Amino acid sequence: MPDISETLNPTHNTLIDAINVRTAVRQFTTDKIPEELERQLRSTLDAVNLLSGLSIQLVTNYPDPFAKPEAEGHFSNARNFFAVVGPKDDEEAAERAGFYLERIILTATLRGLSTVWVAGSWDKEAAAKRLRIRNSEELLVGALVGYSADHAETKTLSERIAETEKHRPSLGFDDVVTLTNDGEVPQWFRNGIAAVLKAPSAMNSQEIHFDFDPVTNQTIARIDSSRACNNPVMPRIDLGIAKLHFRLGAGGGTWTWGDGGRYSREEVAQP
Repeated sequence: MPDISETLNPTHNTLIDAINVRTAVRQFTTDKIPEELERQLRSTLDAVNLLSGLSIQLVTNYPDPFAKPEAEGHFSNARNFFAVVGPKDDEEAAERAGFYLERIILTATLRGLSTVWVAGSWDKEAAAKRLRIRNSEELLVGALVGYSADHAETKTLSERIAETEKHRPSLGFDDVVTLTNDGEVPQWFRNGIAAVLKAPSAMNSQEIHFDFDPVTNQTIARIDSSRACNNPVMPRIDLGIAKLHFRLGAGGGTWTWGDGGRYSREEVAQP
């Protein structure tokens, strides 16, 4: 089992670091998450749940929801997961789930853990048996968490970045941005898009598009239906993930929720 001091690697200490090294991991070790690290994660969940209006929960040592995909070879030693429970019939719930669970995932990454988002590749009924779900709520999405079978937590930041870059989508700035006016694109916007291009998305579709006006700095995030997968929930989740990545890359700011949500640079705070 990795020592808790090893999971708090001082070279991985910002969420941008986490964005640069995070990648989807499906093969885990049997090592348990140390008690102190689990306590820290649950404390973070409590704080995020207050902000989000969601109930993001951590379940450990419970492999049942992943028995079938593991038997089919999709996962190995899948037994710990985050789950997002949110209100039913709330159009913003899936987007908030993407935004806030990705925030948790990046925090876990900083602690030396590895993750992968799960939507359809698990038994949600089995997962629900270990979750607190009210009648007015539903299980939206989840993410496996644990120690990578390739022992990623023991590698340096530069080594992890180099390995992660091998798995990045090949899309570039022009693929996800439409400039609605002539003018120089500021570096903060380019940094935000660079972070978006490193965000996970359903089936690596990268269906979130940004409209930017260099004159007014108006920034809009929207779902590109030509790239979106058939699952009606996942594009909303991806929208939330992309908005978080952009905010972190741009150095702060705020978004309005929804497809077509606007970004504001006013009173920019550090992420």
